[in-house]
Amino acid sequence: MECKPHPGLAIRVALFYFTLAGVCQSIQAQSQMRFRLVHDTLVVVPLMADRQGPFDFVLDTGADTTIVDQSLAIKLSLPSLRRVQHTTLAGVGSLPLNSIATLSAGWADVNDIPALVEDLAEVRKIDDRIEGIAGQDFLSHFNYLLDYRSRSVRIEIDNEIRDAIEGDTLPIEMTGNRMIVASVAQSQGRERLRLLLDSGANSVVLFPRASQALDLPAQGHGLEVTSSGQVGLQVGRIPVLTVGSQQFREITAALPAAEPAEGIGDGLLPTALFQTLYVNNREGFVMLNPRAKKNWLSHGPAVIGQMR
Repeated sequence: MECKPHPGLAIRVALFYFTLAGVCQSIQAQSQMRFRLVHDTLVVVPLMADRQGPFDFVLDTGADTTIVDQSLAIKLSLPSLRRVQHTTLAGVGSLPLNSIATLSAGWADVNDIPALVEDLAEVRKIDDRIEGIAGQDFLSHFNYLLDYRSRSVRIEIDNEIRDAIEGDTLPIEMTGNRMIVASVAQSQGRERLRLLLDSGANSVVLFPRASQALDLPAQGHGLEVTSSGQVGLQVGRIPVLTVGSQQFREITAALPAAEPAEGIGDGLLPTALFQTLYVNNREGFVMLNPRAKKNWLSHGPAVIGQMR
């Protein structure tokens, strides 16, 4: 997970797309959570762990494994399983792996979640209420709508969200628990990229092979904070980045000096670049900035908020 870096890396992108605030209010799904948006990037929600809590967890699509702070592991008396290797931009470390019997978001439960135990001091410097990071081993069990405008996450019961929205679908390449999507970047060169869809990243990150293929020059330096420490990065700007039908111009990118130890594509794509996104794990696609279906607006529930 990549948390809040030096302010020079912060992204402020204004996008002019329809939002789904009204649609979200009228879909009668059971599990809607409001989230806190910390430092414009981190999605923080209350989750129940082993029927206790709620505890504040970061929802991180870029993390394949759930992480809990040492203090929470002690509070929950989590059973220890073994030690495993854990990789971030700061490097590779060995962490104890424990198990959470049940992790819950409203009605939505996942049982027997493996959880790394780590001192999340660097993350807690950003927000001292954060006690864990819910990764893809939890999120991949659901279809959900992540709406930055209304600051809500809605977990789909059946197909009620999918039936209410439309837009371009982008296939998800599943590598382990990680969601990788195709994109095209243009700089001095033009390159097709495979980017990890990451709700924990606050800027686009390009690994060395990708930035070299694009001949992307570094234009400054920044500091990235991860769950296990700080790492210095160079930064550059991508003239054009296209993801599905969405196009971004002159977008800031962090440029780490080394390739990650694990194969996670060519870089990271922050979900915060989009006002709304729908992730369908059952069928393996994501819909970026979807819009309400016209026929649903005509024949659906009568009380619908204003589309913007």
